[in-house]
Amino acid sequence: MADKFTDPVTGVLLNKLGLRDAAELDAAAKRYSLSRLQELASGQFGPQGATFDAPRLRAVHQHLFQDTFDWAGQTRREAGFQGVKAADLPGTTAVPMHFAPFERIDQRLNALGEQLKLENNLKGLPTPETFAERAAYYFDHYNHVHAFREGNGRTLQATFAEIAYQAGYQVDFNREHEKLNPARDQGIVSLHGAGHKELDLQALRDLFARNTTPLPGPEAEAARHPSQARPLTEGPTPAVRQIEQLHELVAAAPAMQQLVAGVDYRRNHRADALLVQVLDIDRDPQASLNQHAPYLHQLLQEVREDKRFQDPDSQREAARFGAALAALQPPAQTVAVAAAPGITTQQSHPSLTATFGRAAKQLSEGLDEQGYPGPADTLLRTAKNVEKLNYLGGANLQAVAEALTRAEKIPALAEEAAILRGAGRSLQEAQRTATSPAPSRENEGLER
Repeated sequence: MADKFTDPVTGVLLNKLGLRDAAELDAAAKRYSLSRLQELASGQFGPQGATFDAPRLRAVHQHLFQDTFDWAGQTRREAGFQGVKAADLPGTTAVPMHFAPFERIDQRLNALGEQLKLENNLKGLPTPETFAERAAYYFDHYNHVHAFREGNGRTLQATFAEIAYQAGYQVDFNREHEKLNPARDQGIVSLHGAGHKELDLQALRDLFARNTTPLPGPEAEAARHPSQARPLTEGPTPAVRQIEQLHELVAAAPAMQQLVAGVDYRRNHRADALLVQVLDIDRDPQASLNQHAPYLHQLLQEVREDKRFQDPDSQREAARFGAALAALQPPAQTVAVAAAPGITTQQSHPSLTATFGRAAKQLSEGLDEQGYPGPADTLLRTAKNVEKLNYLGGANLQAVAEALTRAEKIPALAEEAAILRGAGRSLQEAQRTATSPAPSRENEGLER
């Protein structure tokens, strides 16, 4: 899928080298970034200091890829790029990895940097194994943010090499580089759930332990001395705790989707809607949780009561999703929602939805005439989804935004784009001011 980091003609990442072949660009980027990585390792170049927040990771990325990309140092947020990719997990079917919402990248990096500083940047951990345990925890969190369009692995390796150095260690994954991607992907997918996170981090923790060695000298020995340790006696900070809760909700969603699809049998509207709403909550829990929680609780109740899903595995997956949802809600709110299973369907703002649909169809036709059949088709399918379910959000909203971004660069489509943007804003405003009850079985719920 093309994005603002990618040449729309070749599909290759935009680069300073003028390369139009992905393999050539990848080889060149590795060559240049390796040289820059050695500069960072020397300690004489690149960002300095003991704070590993958003500005620090941006600076590391910029230093590593300054020779290759004009957009070095820019995160996915700058281009509004979300992206989903399949996990590199041998022996499993393609499992989607959902990274942190691009709108929240800086916020989450800053929260992690703040907590890491409270833990004294992992100083005071006397053995490679104790360092590896906490390093794997933070590496997993930073990796889940996945701040950059390209180069996340090298950025994190450089960052954690510096964290290790400050803590009196050297960490080097070169000997087992091919094992790093599966280990870090397993942390994002989190197949075992929040209650067994140590199992999902086992491979990453072992990788750190095998490739971490104590540095010589009195300064490194002092950094490793237990007097330097600052354990988080009360657990993660509130900001990081919420990040973990949101991660668990997203990780629990795919299995719950399959169960909902089984309840509906051959109709996947509500299963698709579940993921859309979960990603909305991940993007903005304060605004979206109250709106979507009743619907998600309704689906959860249907799965739990369905006779086809009384087996232990299904019940366990349903319980995991329910626990993840409940962890994000205050107890009183959770009880109130759970006590109201018979929520009825409300037909919300159909006239605004129809207006939006007509505007989207008109802009789709314009895009097709201007030689953009792909975005035109995507916009038309999105408009049909929105019309069917009276809902504009999540993946639908992102698809509309991408179509508008393209159309507004074409003078002939300026008027149609303005009409669609206005119609979308009106529909979103109506959604914000209305309550959002759970759809009935007949209405099929929200669709992706």
